This record gives sequence, C-alpha cells and structure tokens, in this order.
Amino acid sequence: MTLPRTAALVATLVASAACRSASPPAGVTRTVGRTPAAVADELLAADRALARAAASRPLRDGLGAQFADGVLMPGVRGTLVTGKAAVLAALTAGADSAARVTWTPIRVGLAADGAHGFTIGFLQARRPDGTTAWYKYLSYWTHDGRAWRVAGWRRRAMESVPIDSTMLPPLLPARLVAPVSDAATRARHTAGLRAAEQHFSDTAQVMGVGAAFALLGTPESVNVGPANAGRFTVGAAAIARVVSGDAALDAPSTLTWGADTALVASSDDLGITFGVIRLKARPAGEAGTGASFLTIWRRAAPGAPWRYVAE
Repeated sequence: MTLPRTAALVATLVASAACRSASPPAGVTRTVGRTPAAVADELLAADRALARAAASRPLRDGLGAQFADGVLMPGVRGTLVTGKAAVLAALTAGADSAARVTWTPIRVGLAADGAHGFTIGFLQARRPDGTTAWYKYLSYWTHDGRAWRVAGWRRRAMESVPIDSTMLPPLLPARLVAPVSDAATRARHTAGLRAAEQHFSDTAQVMGVGAAFALLGTPESVNVGPANAGRFTVGAAAIARVVSGDAALDAPSTLTWGADTALVASSDDLGITFGVIRLKARPAGEAGTGASFLTIWRRAAPGAPWRYVAE
C-alpha cells in the first residue's frame, strides 16, 4: 500500500469516526435544536389531542390511549395501582365505568432532558344517565422515543362548582440537555428524590405539616385542593393553610410518610414520588392502611433543593 493511499484511508476513517461521534445519541435527536418551550408545547398538544379523541370513546379506551404499560396510580386504602390493565380496571369499577371522558390541561412542566414532563387540569366524565362528574387530574409523562405516555396519574373528585380553567404559566428549564442513560447515575437520581420526600416528612415532624408545606414548596406549587373548590390551590403559603385545616401551621404532626418508589428525569430536575401517608399513632382497632399519594417535584438545577410543584 502506497503512502498516499494509506493517508487517504486514514483520512476516510477519521472522518467517519467524527461523523459518528457528532451524531446525537439515541433519544437526543428529538430535542436537538429545539427550545424547552417548543418541547413543552409538544407535550401540551399531545395531552389535548388525547383528550379530544377520548370524548367519543369508552372510558377504558379514552384513558388507556394515554397510559404507559407501567403506569402508576394511587389507589384506595394505601395501595399503589401498578400497570395499565390494573389502573383501567380500578377506574372502570365505579360509576364512571360507561362514561365518556375528556379533559383540559391548564399547566405544563418539562424536565431539561425533554423526556419527562407533567400536565395538570380538569377532567369531565359524562355518564349514560345524563349526569356529569368533574375531577382535577395530575399526569406525569415520559417520552418513549415515539410518543408521550403517562407514567403516573391521579384524579381528585370535585363537587359541582364553577371551574377556573385559566392557564397557569409553564414551568420550564432554562435549556435542554442531553439525556443520561447510565444506570448507576439514574439510580442515584431516584435515591436522591426519595430522600427529598423523606426529608419532607421529617421536617413536618419538627415544625408541623403546614409549616413544612410552606417551606418546601414554591409560589408556583399547586395542590388539588378541597372537593368544593373549582380551582387548584396555588402557592406554598396557600397550600399550607389548606392542608392544615383548622390547625395551626406549626401544630405537631400526627402523620408520617415516605416514597415507596420514584421516577426521575435523567437531567435530575423533575420527578415524581409515590408513597403512603400513615397516622403516627392510630386508634386501637383501626386498620393502619393509610392513604396513598403522588407528588411531582422540581428543582432549578441538579444539586439545588427539591421542591414539590404538584400534588
């Protein structure tokens, strides 16, 4: 092989390697060159499109179209319903079994990896007897490389009250970053968010539940609020008052909780926890099953404090 031909071959191999290294890794190409607002709009559009399609379909099909196979939902008596089939069975076991549903999102949030996000809003269930049931909903989404799918979901029944469906400002990262696929890194992210949930409970033991909600939320945090309210409760201070009820914010906590599982964006700035709230000392003879919950968390950047943003 002559030197010129060898040099040419080397140049070709180097160029080929450079092209491979310049190609975005799997899962990145969808967000390359895009802004957080554009990807958030994509998620919001997906939620709205699924809602429109659901309006003319049975509840099982309408809601099922948005759920990931492994979707998680807080259940009754401190249970966590796991998997699409189980979640749909739970949702069709009651008065809405033959209903047609649709919903309206009023906020979107996005992780910096562009693959995790959330929406909140109002869901309407029209039943065959002509009655309508209203709910507030929380959806935590992940993108599987093909489409957005709901990985965590909750609804809260409402009374028949006027609905405030005013759009709330989106919660977006400053910029998008490449997703991380390393298993050890993802495990550390998950452990960190579960620790944040435990810190929430521990803080409530020291200063009271209301005070903990005031401290560990933000002005943008939302809570589904009481059933007789046609809007989400917005802001940590207002949420603290709602969860405290008639008690003082610093009243000693009678509750304890923790995260049994969690999902966290690879950018480590958005995630969701699932767990059970239990009485610290339950009355004699009373079952200790507790109440299951989900909480959506966000932070300004990896390393910054986690703050709850939706529950």
